[in-house]
Amino acid sequence: MKKHIFPLSIIIINLLVWVFAYPHMSDQVPIHWSSSGEVDRYASKMEAMLTAMGLIIVVYALMAVTPKIDPRKKNYRLFSKTYDILVNAMMVIFSLINLLMVLSGLGYDLPTRSIAPVLVGALLIVIGNYLPRVRPNFFMGIKNPWTLSSDEIWKKTHRFGAKVFTVAGIFIIADGLFAIGPSVILPIILITVFAPYVYSYMLFRKENGMNR
Repeated sequence: MKKHIFPLSIIIINLLVWVFAYPHMSDQVPIHWSSSGEVDRYASKMEAMLTAMGLIIVVYALMAVTPKIDPRKKNYRLFSKTYDILVNAMMVIFSLINLLMVLSGLGYDLPTRSIAPVLVGALLIVIGNYLPRVRPNFFMGIKNPWTLSSDEIWKKTHRFGAKVFTVAGIFIIADGLFAIGPSVILPIILITVFAPYVYSYMLFRKENGMNR
């Protein structure tokens, strides 16, 4: 039960922030920003609140139930602390994004072009730091037919993925701080997603003698 205290506290704090800020917010609240930091979508403050709070609650609910329904749920005991840290990290990031939305709705002009990449990059670095500790399962980590076919491929892929995620996080933070260019983030994300998949496939071919 103790592991639920922090994420539930995050949810309650975010709800209180909305309750106190709601009467003072403009009728239309920014809920999405372009890669250049410009607002490209508005919503009513009720829709914004329900969307932001709904996302945080759904993320927590999914993370709470996942270890109970995963066919490999026994493996969660091997990385339970890591799992909790990653869940809490995601909750914190979503909470900060929620706060960004609230402050924008209150009329504050925030440097979203810098803040959003820094938050995303920080999350990638945290994930990269703990990725090698994740044990084989069907919900968290780099999951594909090759990593799930072999514990060794899973282990090597996650060690490789940890480096990719960390480097990607550093580049994205640098883009947020120094505005390298809006075209930089998408290629970095694509490389971060697909590089571990390609690497795991290469390991699978090697392990099964398919490179001959």
